[in-house]
Amino acid sequence: MFTDPLHVISGELTGDAALDTAISRAILRRVDSGELPATLQVGMPHRVVAFGKHDVVTPGFTKAVDVASEQGFDTTVRIAGGRAVVFHPGTVRFAWTVPVETPADTMHARFASLAQAVVTTLAAFDIAARVGELPNEYCAGSYSVHLKNGAKVMGVGQRLARHAAQVGGMIVVNDPSTINAVLEPIYGYLGIGFDPAMTGALSDVRRLGPDSVGSVLAESLAPDGALVPSSLDAITLDLGSSMRRDHVPQHLRERTEPS
Repeated sequence: MFTDPLHVISGELTGDAALDTAISRAILRRVDSGELPATLQVGMPHRVVAFGKHDVVTPGFTKAVDVASEQGFDTTVRIAGGRAVVFHPGTVRFAWTVPVETPADTMHARFASLAQAVVTTLAAFDIAARVGELPNEYCAGSYSVHLKNGAKVMGVGQRLARHAAQVGGMIVVNDPSTINAVLEPIYGYLGIGFDPAMTGALSDVRRLGPDSVGSVLAESLAPDGALVPSSLDAITLDLGSSMRRDHVPQHLRERTEPS
């Protein structure tokens, strides 16, 4: 599907959940305008709960955000759909942004490509995985990846611009219990049912480091292995900073901004 080299930004997350979300949005905007090439962000996040836009309009959202904060998680409203998900240092966060002439026409093909790249990545570590939704998984989706005869280890969402698309998500490498511990009360406030037994990690079958998983994922997504190491530039950082406020839950903004 893609032939141009993939520019890879590794390990440059800021540790500010709303800003990291806004930077991903800035990359999507700049790829859409032709200012940036196909870009993959990949790295290990801090403790973050990323809420979907549907969560924001759900009764109980304010309490869900507050319980995340009480458990030591930073919070953000992400740019793709879906429901609340948890990132922590035992996960790999990725955002794969590509220029596309008519992104809506190829949305499912990109989902499928990303999911297959994750399956290929795990196969490189002798981990068998499959694509598909599990009953009562958290942030359910048809392109989730789960361990063969096991539980969910990858969730994904997609945001479309006029001439670009961004497929973002995370792979759980270890410590799925941290995800369940905060998601259970959050999903309770949001009125979402899920089965904690469906939350898995690669450590269920093999001990790995998140960095090695992220590196192989980049190789799996690169056309013909064509990778170009890259970094965040000042224009992208400034644009992301200008949009950071959009990704802070409203009641937290109201608590910190002058009236």
